[in-house]
Amino acid sequence: MMKASGPAIPLILGLSLLGASGAYLYMLFKKKKRSNSTEGLVDFFARKPSKPEPAKAEIIISNSIIPLVVGRKGYTLKHIQQSTGAVISFSDHDGSSQRCCIQGPTEAVVERAKEMILKEQERPLTITEEVIVPQAACGKILGRCGDELQEICRKSMAKVWLEGRARSESERRVMITGTESQIKVAKELIAQKVQEDCESRKLLLDTTLQTREPRIRTPPSSLAPTPTPTEGGKKSVASVSKTAVTKQSSANLGTGQMEVFVSTVVSPNKFYVQLFGPQSSELDLLVHNMTSYYKQSQNRALHKLEKLSLGQIVAAEFNADNKWYRAEVTAILPNEYKPGELAVDLFFVDYGDNQYTNPKEVYELMPEFLAPRFQAIECFLANVEPVPLLNPMPSTTAPDEDDWDPIVVNRLEELTHVAQWKKIVAKIVTYRNGKSPLRGRESSPIPGVELYDTAPNGTDLINIGQELIAEGLARSAAYDRTDELSRSQLFRLGLTNGGSSSQSSSIDDKSVSSSTSASTVVSSGRHTGTSIEQYRSLANGTH
Repeated sequence: MMKASGPAIPLILGLSLLGASGAYLYMLFKKKKRSNSTEGLVDFFARKPSKPEPAKAEIIISNSIIPLVVGRKGYTLKHIQQSTGAVISFSDHDGSSQRCCIQGPTEAVVERAKEMILKEQERPLTITEEVIVPQAACGKILGRCGDELQEICRKSMAKVWLEGRARSESERRVMITGTESQIKVAKELIAQKVQEDCESRKLLLDTTLQTREPRIRTPPSSLAPTPTPTEGGKKSVASVSKTAVTKQSSANLGTGQMEVFVSTVVSPNKFYVQLFGPQSSELDLLVHNMTSYYKQSQNRALHKLEKLSLGQIVAAEFNADNKWYRAEVTAILPNEYKPGELAVDLFFVDYGDNQYTNPKEVYELMPEFLAPRFQAIECFLANVEPVPLLNPMPSTTAPDEDDWDPIVVNRLEELTHVAQWKKIVAKIVTYRNGKSPLRGRESSPIPGVELYDTAPNGTDLINIGQELIAEGLARSAAYDRTDELSRSQLFRLGLTNGGSSSQSSSIDDKSVSSSTSASTVVSSGRHTGTSIEQYRSLANGTH
């Protein structure tokens, strides 16, 4: 074994010390690094993570669009918030818009909510508007069973309906709900219907009154002999008729003056008039539409009646002209020509005449044909009574229609141009109590009128009652009629109008019930007519 030399010992010792020092230093640095690393981990886990800022967005929305975004009862807004998780609120921006604030946890949530809101904004806004139309045009807009109104809704895709209560006597409100474009189409269709109605009424007003066919079965004969009274002191008819005809200007008639058509004459004590004016063309249009409808067998099949009742308003054909009219059932009688069968006595409520008809030829009246008011107004010729030589009667009682000689009736038909549709003037001067032909039906005063026809000179008016007196066919009334016109119900019924020729009787425009609870009683005698108050009760559906 070799021994180390002297100089090598210090070198080895130095290297050993150097290695120990390095190892010590290495361990020292390694321990420090580990300690720092542990402290860093402790600090990392000890710190709380910071929250990210929420995303926001704002949209300015017009006040008119807000209902689309919010939806009915807020359903649309709730749906957007639930679907996206965003929170949506509104605040004032200016007088015409609102600020819509959208908040959400992320930008994606906010963007999705914003897209849904913008999509709702683009949807067409549903609004409701109104259109004022003439009351007379409502039938044209509705159509048969509402068909025309349904067609307007189908073409426009809007909801269209007529307001239940009329805006006034002449106007009615039509309501339209839909988008702006839908409402525009609906308005155009409604305007077309109003124009069609206006044109048809204008055409009737211009032509129908001149082309109305006479509505009498046998025109009165102008060659009927006129009896000549032989009482002492009486003049001959020829001499009287030239001197006793009363002529006066229409301006001197005073109040209560009306232009009328005489539609039916039973006697001077009972006849029917129609007021001249817009209601005349309305009646002509009604007759035209009813005739066109009921002429079709398939339509009549839809309106067959299993049972008739007294007071029932029906549709029936008039034998004289084969046109269809409104009529009231006034009696149901055994048919004397066909044992075992019945006959119906019909009173035509717009003209005042009667007709016996087979019950199978009477049909239900469509509701739309009930709207126009009844036109026939019962009157009597004031201040005249039958001549005693023709038909003696006590002078203290009012005459009955049966007290007048047929010759007088024929002459009155001539003087009044009955059912020839020539205008004459009627002036109310008195009234009498009416009698209802149906049990339980209220009566009302019947106006007593003076009738005036235009004289040959075209300006003066001839008093028809005085003409009958002058011809010896009547005499001045001697029985008592002291009730003053101002105390009667005629003014309240709206018959007088201070000289206007377009005044109509005051009858409510309501539907008439097509049936009545009155028992089917067999009635004898001729129908005594329907007075003004009865027209009102019929129009109101009461009996």
